[in-house]
Amino acid sequence: MSEREVPSDEQSEARAQVEAELLGGVLDLDREADRLAAMGEPTRFVVLYLLATEGRLRSGELADRLDRRQNDLYHHLNALEEAGLVGKFRDGRSRVYELSPLAERFVPAVFDAIGDRAETVSG
Repeated sequence: MSEREVPSDEQSEARAQVEAELLGGVLDLDREADRLAAMGEPTRFVVLYLLATEGRLRSGELADRLDRRQNDLYHHLNALEEAGLVGKFRDGRSRVYELSPLAERFVPAVFDAIGDRAETVSG
């Protein structure tokens, strides 16, 4: 084992700090990191932006907006749902997607921060 390797059963001081200070001891660091990773995939990023700005969208509408077939989009939508970022319901034969209550609280804030950064860079 090299000097930098830490046995997997030990937790770094920094990780413990994040879990205590940022996550309040109630949120799981790995789960939150996975949620952000799901957001970071470009197609999923666009889907979340559309849902954040437009609200509910049918899967067919999302596919049209992204110039994708619905079947090609479902694995992205399922990943976002598994991450707890989107919810879906049926409206007749259509699946309708929307931000989850969790995502409604923080996804727009992420996009606002990115928009602010873009303004700073361009200004």
